[in-house]
Amino acid sequence: MSNKKFDFIVIGGGHQGLAVGAYLAKAGERTLILERRNEMGGGLSTEEVTLPGFYHNLHSNFHGMIPLMPQYNDLELEKVGVRYYHPEANLGMPLKDGRCLVWYVDEIKTYESIAKFSKKDADAYADFKSKVTAHTDAMLRYIYSPPTKESIEDTHKVLVSLLGEEVFKISAYDWVKSYFENPHVQALALFHMSIAGYDITQKGLAHPGIGYLAFATNWQLCRGGSHFLAHAVGGVFVRHGGDLVENSPVKEIILEGNRAVGVKTQDGKSYFAEKAVISAIDLEQTLVNFLPQNAVGKELCEKIKKLEHGRGDSLFGIHLALKEAPRYTAAKYNPDINQTFNLNIGYETPEDVAEHMDESNRRELPKHPRLNVSVNTLFDPTQAPKGFHTGLMWQFAPFEIGDKSPEYWNEIKHDFAQKCIAVWREYAPNMTEDNILAVYPYTPLDTAQKMVNMRRGGFHTLSLTPEQFDDKRPLPELSGFRTPIEGLYLAGSAMHCHGGIVGSPSYNALQVIGKDFGILDKLPIGNKFWEKKA
Repeated sequence: MSNKKFDFIVIGGGHQGLAVGAYLAKAGERTLILERRNEMGGGLSTEEVTLPGFYHNLHSNFHGMIPLMPQYNDLELEKVGVRYYHPEANLGMPLKDGRCLVWYVDEIKTYESIAKFSKKDADAYADFKSKVTAHTDAMLRYIYSPPTKESIEDTHKVLVSLLGEEVFKISAYDWVKSYFENPHVQALALFHMSIAGYDITQKGLAHPGIGYLAFATNWQLCRGGSHFLAHAVGGVFVRHGGDLVENSPVKEIILEGNRAVGVKTQDGKSYFAEKAVISAIDLEQTLVNFLPQNAVGKELCEKIKKLEHGRGDSLFGIHLALKEAPRYTAAKYNPDINQTFNLNIGYETPEDVAEHMDESNRRELPKHPRLNVSVNTLFDPTQAPKGFHTGLMWQFAPFEIGDKSPEYWNEIKHDFAQKCIAVWREYAPNMTEDNILAVYPYTPLDTAQKMVNMRRGGFHTLSLTPEQFDDKRPLPELSGFRTPIEGLYLAGSAMHCHGGIVGSPSYNALQVIGKDFGILDKLPIGNKFWEKKA
């Protein structure tokens, strides 16, 4: 395939790159995707890391935008076998006092569950949901349109009309504390917001958390493991004539003058693009490492190198092979806690959430591990041998601990995993050594080494901070998905609005590319969010 010409070359076969490629291939554009690893999908990975037959989602497990994510419908993924489980008991937390709080897909059940803790909070949550979900189109337009001053202002006007001017000045922590009264309701709301992968204590970032709260009970699980979604999108790409080359790390973006015309891989092969090269990976590799020194200017290179990574989106994971699913003490209060999909273990008050964030920002291990837990096999038994289960624990953790190098994780990860399991056992006493067949800890260092564009272990590729959000993401001069190099575009998770399985960076990049090359009407885009007014 060396020296073969394409219309477009996509660097990176993660979910963003696969989506870009699938749209372009369906539009009849000759498209090549180059993937560094030997498996496409990036963070959509499912592996047997504990025992044979036990399948674990290492990087992406909870998918909260299905089926609203445009790619799901535009690429007709259900026709190629993609299925999702949407557990009724969707989000919850057991408490040490034996009670539990569960939020359901059924809003009436959620209201009743919250009302047991606070009738006022149940009313407040119901009012919030009705107000915000009435403006779902505005939120989707914001997420799935390139950020412009107009689109951001329109969305901000909606939030201000609903929640007041302060919403853009305060933190998610401040907003939740002011909006709800019960500490357990506050803790569960903040836990859900924090799963978005940003620091809920940062001033000026209440609005993305509020947006996430609007979809609080939409967490879903991909049947067969998260990698199935990647394989389905990749299958659409290949079936429509796309070329996918794995085990092909990029070494260089080939320039003619100031125009990107192709890519050279580390094995010496060259591939050429007649229209554009599209990077679906991180900025530093793309604009600093793959281009001649300072090709985009020394000042921009220095800004890229100073961007923040791993704040609020760096995780320590533990994957378990289990004989039986956990049984919670709190099931006496509400048996549905045993069947809840996305669980908060240990954040019982808002102060617990803030303390954990502060510890991570100070590069400290949490004194008291606080966990995001799931047992996927309760909903998809194909992910373990019959009668057995998988367990997942995640918690926010720093890339470096204190003044030690990131490699220090290799020394402590097994002991720290046992401390985390001990916390789970406090709430589910049957999580004993006899029940646990195998343990696989997965550190922020492991993430950064395996997924090199997830710098410092940050699953968003670029942290969500006030300086790296909205039309400032990743930098104001790059927020339009174009680069200073003609024919070189950005479509990775560092772009608006962020990473995770939301698909907005690739979708937004496609709109820009489609307009620039006169193919927007050819792309199989069903819902043109950018044409709608908020």
